[in-house]
Amino acid sequence: MENNRGALKGVFHSKLTKVVFVLLIALLIGAASSTVYVFYIANVTATVKTPDMVLRPGTDSSACTTSYPCATVTPAATHDFETISFSLFPSAINTPQPATYYSNLTTIQNHGTVSHDIDSIQLSTFTGVASLGSITVYFCTTQTEFNPSGTLVTPANCVGSSAVTSSSSSVQTVSGSFPVTLTAGSKGYIEVAAYALSTATAGQTITFTIAFQWI
Repeated sequence: MENNRGALKGVFHSKLTKVVFVLLIALLIGAASSTVYVFYIANVTATVKTPDMVLRPGTDSSACTTSYPCATVTPAATHDFETISFSLFPSAINTPQPATYYSNLTTIQNHGTVSHDIDSIQLSTFTGVASLGSITVYFCTTQTEFNPSGTLVTPANCVGSSAVTSSSSSVQTVSGSFPVTLTAGSKGYIEVAAYALSTATAGQTITFTIAFQWI
């Protein structure tokens, strides 16, 4: 009888071990599946959101073959950042520097069916700024133009700006009243006023990258 109890105990212990082992594997598989599932959902959400808000070249962007100054805007395939290249008028000695204005250089467009907020706009990767006097980059919810003095005709249209010089051309964040809401089908405008240093001997080309974050 005692032997039978020992045998049964061994069998029971063996079965219990297998059950615990199977449960442990099931839990591990469940945890792994859960992690993959969450990651998958996150990716799908990002993929669905991406086309809603995009950067598009504005009407001031051209091929830069027949006009001077001129600007070229090259969007990424994902349209979430762009490379902007534009030229300046040559400097003038002992006179106010002739400024170059781009009032519709590029736009941020909401192609979605609901409103979205622009959280920030960043400028980076500046080149050609050795003889730069200043660039001021504006974000405007309604397009405006520039006065001859370089001031905005309707400054209330522009809710953010960033000034860049030859000595401050690292990563810049456009400061202003952010977040800014773009309703479905609407757009915001990137406008630029720039001039060369008085010591610059010729016109020059400035290049930088623009990107934005939104929700």
